[in-house]
Amino acid sequence: MKKIYLVAAIAAAVIAPSLSASEMAYQPGQWVVRLGASTTEPREDGDNIKLNGSVLVLGGQTSSLGITNDTQLGITVEYLLDSHWGIELLAATPFEHTATGKGAIQGVDVADFKHLPPTLSGIYHFTPISGFQPYVGAGLNYTLIFDEELTPQAKTTFAGLGLTGGKIDLEDSIGLSFQAGVDYHIDESWLINASARWIDIDTDAEIRFDSGDRLTSSIEVDPWVYTVSVGMKF
Repeated sequence: MKKIYLVAAIAAAVIAPSLSASEMAYQPGQWVVRLGASTTEPREDGDNIKLNGSVLVLGGQTSSLGITNDTQLGITVEYLLDSHWGIELLAATPFEHTATGKGAIQGVDVADFKHLPPTLSGIYHFTPISGFQPYVGAGLNYTLIFDEELTPQAKTTFAGLGLTGGKIDLEDSIGLSFQAGVDYHIDESWLINASARWIDIDTDAEIRFDSGDRLTSSIEVDPWVYTVSVGMKF
């Protein structure tokens, strides 16, 4: 996160013009669109994988799932209610992740999936200082998970346990979101933005096999989302 704010600060210093306080301040009814790179970094905490309701133990070890990072195009659209308060919608191109094994199945890529994280938030912008305008926000996230698919590596691993024909399902999630960020106003129309957002995402994973057996695990994904973007005010 420190690197993100450093990049934004350096860029702002290089191109910094002189703006008056009135030129920097947001206006009621103004729209702000920000477009840039968003990195999702899950900080997951998963339950032990269970087979038919009982903890799966292999070689004296339990197993759980981790989730990889990904970077995609992120976009926010904000409507200013007044010079401080705004309503923001977060969208992005689909994030692509791999659920990886921990414990007894360490190193096994279990499943690939995609997700979309639309989030509606209320934003409070502090008074700008020398072009920099920090803000905080809170809102509600709906995470849509789709295109779940077991990897060939996972199918081979599970076949060794006598479990074949597996299909995986990951549940969608609804949770709170909190963020902090800063806009640097280049001029009356353009800005540079850096932000960090925490999202409460919980999902239940279930793998169903031809035999009727089920592998299940609950995962608290709870990612941090870091974004650097360019914005336009109109």
